[in-house]
Amino acid sequence: MEKITLTVPAMFADHHVINVKRLLSPLSGVETVIASSAFKTVVIEFDGSKTSQAVLVQALTDAGYAPGPEEFVARTPDYTPDPAWEKLGVRAVTTNPVDNQLSGEFRKY
Repeated sequence: MEKITLTVPAMFADHHVINVKRLLSPLSGVETVIASSAFKTVVIEFDGSKTSQAVLVQALTDAGYAPGPEEFVARTPDYTPDPAWEKLGVRAVTTNPVDNQLSGEFRKY
């Protein structure tokens, strides 16, 4: 059993995940397809004697989901965390009494 992880930049929504799974799952030798639109990756477990990585990549490319280079979001050099988060600690919120009065059972529509 072989396992490959591909980065698919065109897979950015849940309907793309469904399309990729429907595309790859019926192929001969494919055992498991795990796709994530959040990470834009597809993990495929397949039997190397029945199919190959080239066939899987070609199937994705033909369907418009060509694997691409890995994309990483880098922080800008001037990134500094907000010091207010460390100073505030626990956030306390008080409810306006008028809001409590308006949310009672007496309010019927």
